[in-house]
Amino acid sequence: MMLSSRFSAGHSAGKAVIFDFEGTLVDFQWQLAPAQAELRAALAALGCEGEAFARGNYATMWNAAVDRLAPQGRMAELRQALCPIYDRWDRDALTRWSPRAGAAELLGRLAAGGVRAGMVSNVGRQALDAALARFGFLGRLAPVVSRDEVSRMKPAAEGILRLLAEWRLDAGEVLFVGDSRADVRSARAAGVRVAIVLGGECGEADFADDPPDRMMAHLDELDGPASVKK
Repeated sequence: MMLSSRFSAGHSAGKAVIFDFEGTLVDFQWQLAPAQAELRAALAALGCEGEAFARGNYATMWNAAVDRLAPQGRMAELRQALCPIYDRWDRDALTRWSPRAGAAELLGRLAAGGVRAGMVSNVGRQALDAALARFGFLGRLAPVVSRDEVSRMKPAAEGILRLLAEWRLDAGEVLFVGDSRADVRSARAAGVRVAIVLGGECGEADFADDPPDRMMAHLDELDGPASVKK
């Protein structure tokens, strides 16, 4: 299966599309600076300090902590200390999230064309399920993998690889759609093509060192004026 000519020439949708959530299907509302400051303080209390934590973001700090604490058998301690912080900032963002223009219509067109749609998000399960239900996305995305179902968040490839295995699809049959450098890096690590929709977590200049296969200003550029075709 492929999308119309506006996403052809090496940018066919293949058999499935994996979406990011915040910044991609809804606007980006996470309060990065205060959330990351709180996470750094909690990580320091666990003995997680150094460059990876001083300069990392909400996802890469978590992944660095997993690399350090998991071999010590301290994953339960890490989750107990940090998950309530992530969940609280998720709930804060949930109060402001709005669907991005064309999101519901795009999911409808993919379903009508027989293209599978799933999700891998760094948002937690509680806020993610509430938002997907609120915006009518829940029944159109399966499976949905939140940060609570993986050990390492994007930019790690774990969530994407989980969907590929569940769908029993090769990486070349799948397209990832996101809004951040973490999305590009996780897709690349999984061997999946990636399209970035601008206006989310990262600006266009942020992708200079991590260019996606396709950059889009709007979600409706994914399939253009025509409906999805087999």
